[in-house]
Amino acid sequence: MRSWGLAFAAMTCTLAHAQYPVDARVDALQSATENHAVSSLDPYRARATLLPDTVPNQFASDTSDIPVQPVAPMWWETPVGDSIGLAENTMPVDIHSLIEMALVSSPYIQAILTEPQIQRTEITIADAEFDSLSFVESKFADTNDPVGSRLTTGDNSDRFRDETLSGAAGLRRKMRAGGQFEMSQQAGYQANNSTFLTPNPQGTTRLEFSFTQPLMKDRGTTFNQTRILLAQLEVGEINAEVRANLENHLVDVARAYWDLFQARADWLQRSRLLESANHLYQILLSRKGVDSQQRQILRAGVAVAGRRSDLIRAEARIRNAQSRLRMLTGSEQLRFADQQELTPQDHPFTIPVELSLRESVFTALEHRADINQSIRKIQATSARVGAARNQVLPRLDLILSSYVAGLDGDRSSLRAFENQFSDGRPTYAAGFLFELPAGNRASRARLNRSRLEMTRAMYEFQQTTEVAFAEVEIAARETQTAFAEMVVKQQSIVAQKREVDYLQQRWELLPDPNESAILLIDDLLDAQERLADEERAYVNAQVAYVMSWVNLRKAMGMLLRFDHFSTQDVTGEIGAADSYLDRDSADQLYGNESFDEETLMGSWYETSGPSERAP
Repeated sequence: MRSWGLAFAAMTCTLAHAQYPVDARVDALQSATENHAVSSLDPYRARATLLPDTVPNQFASDTSDIPVQPVAPMWWETPVGDSIGLAENTMPVDIHSLIEMALVSSPYIQAILTEPQIQRTEITIADAEFDSLSFVESKFADTNDPVGSRLTTGDNSDRFRDETLSGAAGLRRKMRAGGQFEMSQQAGYQANNSTFLTPNPQGTTRLEFSFTQPLMKDRGTTFNQTRILLAQLEVGEINAEVRANLENHLVDVARAYWDLFQARADWLQRSRLLESANHLYQILLSRKGVDSQQRQILRAGVAVAGRRSDLIRAEARIRNAQSRLRMLTGSEQLRFADQQELTPQDHPFTIPVELSLRESVFTALEHRADINQSIRKIQATSARVGAARNQVLPRLDLILSSYVAGLDGDRSSLRAFENQFSDGRPTYAAGFLFELPAGNRASRARLNRSRLEMTRAMYEFQQTTEVAFAEVEIAARETQTAFAEMVVKQQSIVAQKREVDYLQQRWELLPDPNESAILLIDDLLDAQERLADEERAYVNAQVAYVMSWVNLRKAMGMLLRFDHFSTQDVTGEIGAADSYLDRDSADQLYGNESFDEETLMGSWYETSGPSERAP
């Protein structure tokens, strides 16, 4: 028997991060915010140490005689994986194959896997703010205006005619410390009918540099790269959300598989129940006029009709489960599931599972996606508080500029360009800009809002952690409860089977033509119904036990784990990201996990969990 890995699935891939040119001080900022958030888990870790190492056995007084050992297999567990005649074609399925189909083919999974990729583009957009900007501009103006003053032309001309060609090319860039740098080379010529333009015509050039550096507000690498930090934290939040959605969808696939198993087991049980009633009916019919009464025959006929109706409903449940699996996996192989019979090959496990409540809570604190998402929100809010605190400061900017200029006659900008480096000396200027709004109310209000958001994020983090505590405790308790219920249900089947055998033997060996024989038929049919109900309840308990273990792993945050990163994107192709990825670098802070089908599928096979493969 081979185990399937749903309950114990701990998916691992390779972690690396895109090497955006982010200053080390941004890493320091994020480390500071994470340390504050992670340290908030310390009180909950202390609480977890006080929990018992094992789950308290609330059934100790009532089930002390229950054997703690695997439950014996039932008669329907082997034929449930064989064809029952619902279609000509059969297709064996198991948890592994269905999970693989869902990860490869499900449109829902493909859609949510693109979310981190979409959000990761925001990091590039935020970082592109510091890219250099090149520009070129030019303008030609031919002016012909009436002269209203002799100072315009210096002579008696009645029109002022002027030709001007100007152009500039340069580079602008915002520095990561907040400074604005610009360099431009200007060139052009001018010719007019004014006596004041000397030489006329003339070529001009000018090479200019300017730099503005904030000294208070908007100053510093940390502040100016806050947008990059927030985008990276948002990627981490999206990854946590994607992980939760993946877990929910794959749990739905597992639940649909067990619904199929449950429906087929119910069909087999109802089929045997119908055979029992039909066998009884045929015997009574053959003995009509001997020792069978008409009322007995009618009672058995009603039972046959009712059980046949139940069998039709059981068949519909099987087909509905197959349709749901087709929808959840989106696989081409299951496109014609209504014309196929899917035969489940994995059986529910029936072994007791040893649980450590303390270790389960510790694991949940470390690995739950919602706790990780809450920590990301605290980090992002903390960064916004720091940015808002910077904006409260007054603006004080240092402004520096310098240029060299050249001039030459006969419209020669080329000779003017040479002259700007040989004639004269550079011109320079320096100054300060100071601004402070009266009262500075807007900036202070934004800072107060950010602090309130930080308080809200901390309360949400506390609530999320309390939810994690409660869900782990409940899931662990439900796992123990489900196993105890399954064992008791098996005992109920054994007891009910004895009653059916007793009534069957009494009816076959002690025929009575009196009224008591009719009552004996009713008792026998009712006992058969109760046996079938107990068998159905046992299968329900089996499935509940399997799903309780899956839910426990999910509550612990261990159903899916992404500790590493793969550069293969969701389309299965190696993208351009390979050029800037460092596979040896770890970036747990930024959370640049990647979700691709290959690593997802592989993890289901690398781990083992409690389940049984059909022999």
